[in-house]
Amino acid sequence: MNFDMLITKTITGKAPCVVGLDVGYDELPEEFRGEDVAESVCSYNRAVIDAICEAVPAVAVNVPALLPYGIGVVSDAIAHAGEKGLYTIADAKCSGEPVAAKAEAAFYYDTLGADAVTVSPYYGAEGLAPFFEKCAESGKSVFVLAHSDSGTPTDLQELMAGIRMVYRAVCEKVAIWGDKRTGDMGYSDIAVMLGGVSNSVLRELRRTCKKTMFLLTGYDGKKTSAHDFGGAFDMRGLGGLVYVTRPITLAEGDSELNIRVSMAAQEVCRDLRLCF
Repeated sequence: MNFDMLITKTITGKAPCVVGLDVGYDELPEEFRGEDVAESVCSYNRAVIDAICEAVPAVAVNVPALLPYGIGVVSDAIAHAGEKGLYTIADAKCSGEPVAAKAEAAFYYDTLGADAVTVSPYYGAEGLAPFFEKCAESGKSVFVLAHSDSGTPTDLQELMAGIRMVYRAVCEKVAIWGDKRTGDMGYSDIAVMLGGVSNSVLRELRRTCKKTMFLLTGYDGKKTSAHDFGGAFDMRGLGGLVYVTRPITLAEGDSELNIRVSMAAQEVCRDLRLCF
């Protein structure tokens, strides 16, 4: 599935929401904890996917969070989401020299069948080239991490690079790399991943990166809501995807999991639709 198909899903009724799967065994509800740890996590992910697939267009599988349970857990989540018609992102933050990057790109796109992969930009264009090539060949996409909402991003991402910060330089590079790779809906298959960035900065980035899709992290429905991401969207209400994890996947309540998760997803989607 490519960005054009994903964007069409948001135009025809689904909110621009990506549900992140990152819940480990120790956080599972009691009814999902069995003797087989990996199968328990797989079962939970499948249940979440089944509960959200009518409300949202995409999922992101947090590879580092789930990898301790085996790559089969990651593969199972991507496969099940794909079977449900969802756009799938392998949130792997891949980074490496060209040989390693080529292997990673082949693994995530070809072996696991993900529609998109998240990557780190710090090996430069040569390290990212295998991902770009795979996207050009297969109609898939890549998200280049520019700014994170976790850890201490100011240590590196907000250092000055000439007259602008490093993360803005990354966004500018992505816009250049993707300029000639625009789909029918006006967006390139080379996108950026942004978290912890103010709405005013998102608005500025949208003006300068007109063809770049933004994957936006940090939504919790409390401290941050849909209004905090409005600047990332164009005049048509397109160009952004809001990455939501725990408010949906660990939704609280007394009802069964599928009902809790489905209701939480619908609530987030209502919030997003009101703004975009």
